[in-house]
Amino acid sequence: MIRRVVLLALLACCAGCGATTGPDAAADAWAPVVAVVADRLATADAVAASKYLSKGAVEDPPREQVVLDAATAAGAARRLDPAVVTAVMGDQIAASKVVQYGLLEAWTDRPATAPRTSPDLAGVRTTLDAVTPRLIDALAAAQPVRTGPACRGAVTSAAVRVAAARSLDTLHRRGLERAVRSLCG
Repeated sequence: MIRRVVLLALLACCAGCGATTGPDAAADAWAPVVAVVADRLATADAVAASKYLSKGAVEDPPREQVVLDAATAAGAARRLDPAVVTAVMGDQIAASKVVQYGLLEAWTDRPATAPRTSPDLAGVRTTLDAVTPRLIDALAAAQPVRTGPACRGAVTSAAVRVAAARSLDTLHRRGLERAVRSLCG
């Protein structure tokens, strides 16, 4: 818990990092990647609602493998290292679970706040399937700065900006924090 608070404070402090030196290649490269990551994470609420109402499990290894296989295939077409693609997509899945578990806990503790109608999970999956190639394309575009010294700061800065622009709450900021872990190499 303390580690998260410190990391969130660090993220907040770094929000302006690089802003005074003008645009840099790393920051420009990571902004679209983090935006797509946030788009993907936004679906976690609907997935959680569906699972809450159906009493379904958050863990879905067969579906996760389908997502990883599709991402790896898309990454191969873009000449991305399969291990990198697997790590990045694994982080996306883990981030979604952070949000799902957080929402399920909140709804269990406060049933009056729980959803009453279930979203169409097939529609959510279609959205997720459409986000994957966008994420792979954005990751491929950012590949030249992935291992550079400015990568971590640029990803952090982009994440802070996206979180602020989208008014993400603490749970979704934690999810975003989890989702960007393996972007730098």
